[in-house]
Amino acid sequence: MSAASRLKALLLLGFIALLAGCLSSSGSGRSSNDTPPPAAPETTPNLVFLSAAGIGVSDLEASVSLYTNGMGMRELQRLTRDNRTEVVLESADARGSNIVLMDFTDGIGRNFQQNPGKLVFYAKDPAAFAEEFVASGGRITLPPAPQPSFDNVVVGFGRDLDNNLIEIVGETHATESFFGAFGLGVSDLDTARDFYVNVLGFEQSQFLQIPGQYDEYILTSPVPGSSAVVLMNWTNGSVRNYTDNPLKLELAVAYPDKLADVIGASDGGVIREPSAAEEADLDGALLGYASDADGTLLEIRQGIRGYLGAAGIGVEDLEAAVRFYDAGLGMQEVARRSRDDRDEVVMRSADGRGSEVVLMGFTDGVARNYQQNPGKLVFYVKDPDQYALDIVAAGGRVTVPPAFQAGLGVTVGFGRDLDNNLIEFVGSADAIESYFGAFGIGVSDLQAARDFYVAELGFRELIFLPIPFQYDEYILQGQGGSALVLMNWTNGSSRNYTDNPVKLEVRSMSPEGFAQAVIDAGERVTEAPGATTDTDREGETVGYAKDADGTLIEILRAPWQKN
Repeated sequence: MSAASRLKALLLLGFIALLAGCLSSSGSGRSSNDTPPPAAPETTPNLVFLSAAGIGVSDLEASVSLYTNGMGMRELQRLTRDNRTEVVLESADARGSNIVLMDFTDGIGRNFQQNPGKLVFYAKDPAAFAEEFVASGGRITLPPAPQPSFDNVVVGFGRDLDNNLIEIVGETHATESFFGAFGLGVSDLDTARDFYVNVLGFEQSQFLQIPGQYDEYILTSPVPGSSAVVLMNWTNGSVRNYTDNPLKLELAVAYPDKLADVIGASDGGVIREPSAAEEADLDGALLGYASDADGTLLEIRQGIRGYLGAAGIGVEDLEAAVRFYDAGLGMQEVARRSRDDRDEVVMRSADGRGSEVVLMGFTDGVARNYQQNPGKLVFYVKDPDQYALDIVAAGGRVTVPPAFQAGLGVTVGFGRDLDNNLIEFVGSADAIESYFGAFGIGVSDLQAARDFYVAELGFRELIFLPIPFQYDEYILQGQGGSALVLMNWTNGSSRNYTDNPVKLEVRSMSPEGFAQAVIDAGERVTEAPGATTDTDREGETVGYAKDADGTLIEILRAPWQKN
């Protein structure tokens, strides 16, 4: 079943649960303080996604315990805000939007029991999820069970400590569980739909009518990786409170000032224009506030979500390198381009997956050492033994023949290309031929580099992996493309981490916001993003920055567009 079909199925299944009486309600990028928000080019869509869904809770610590111990989430941080304390939670699978539990400290009475929406979780083992949910204080109103009408998808329902409806959906592709959709009650469904689609920029995915119960619009973002927003209006005659519920939507936006202008022009409620936050815990983050027609708080944040679009490596002999990456590593040439100081050949994996590799032949006469790159290129391959033979036949070296690694459960081998770049190749049953899966760059300070790429630039940390007596590494992932691996060698060898002839082509939903994040992190933007003069990519936005070790970051716009 496709993701869209599965989402439709889980929402339709709400009708089954309602008929059974189980739905009864008884009983989160930064901006400098001194810098205005980045301006949006007139023709550029202002992309938005749900970075976090906030719910008010009556007992913060009890709710944290339920959502972590009972629902598999992880606490990321605690924030002190003007009128509340917030605990930010991430799903066990680190997928979807975050959840923010809000404990209000302003003394204003609020009813936390009447939220007419829901929170939808996808779980690898719905029965185990329900068990842990109950053990931590939640209530199951309908135990998870297969639904024959919907390909036997397993669905169950429950209520958290504040009576929020929790929907549990079986998902075989989940590692553990993740927060997949946030249902928001609205008093006028079509008006709300028009506001969230035409003004805020979400896309309508589905309209569903559950006869005699509720109607709903399912909204998604063209920016991948976030949870869906579901607008819900109940039609079963029950009394629902749609106004001023203790909820908020944290919206990550490419151009926050432009969104505030559009909300204001649509007669929406702009409470605060985007500007540097004064709350100490937000460290000057670009922050604005608005509300929808029902008073739901919309927190507007700078969004820079992106991914590694291509990894560039300098090579001494461009044509020889092209031949090697073709014959030895199974890649195909897809483009050639000339830059001010170099010629580039773009290579794509045989499987067409992952980021591209850009081979860079420098033409500026500046001497560079191509033999000391302390990083690596990782390929996932169908046949590691044949891959090793191809590397050698193309003129490369195999330094560690492929062998099964019991601890990892995979076959791994190592080699070197013509310029001594480390090539790691990993056996993968789902590879048709091979694909470029990760790019490793050497960094002089591993923790500082991790903080820069994760906390400031928005990559997601997948794992910290120490390789005894060799190197330590952080494996990071953006919203697409190959992984980015930060590597620091621990074997006592001398490594050159500074100004290596490598580059990262990073594609972001907001190149201007991404560049500002680099500046806010204390690093260099050498060329602000703007319309390029390169003849082979007219109309594109291009900028350049460098990390602390001098690795070149080429900043480009992600191809995500509104439909």
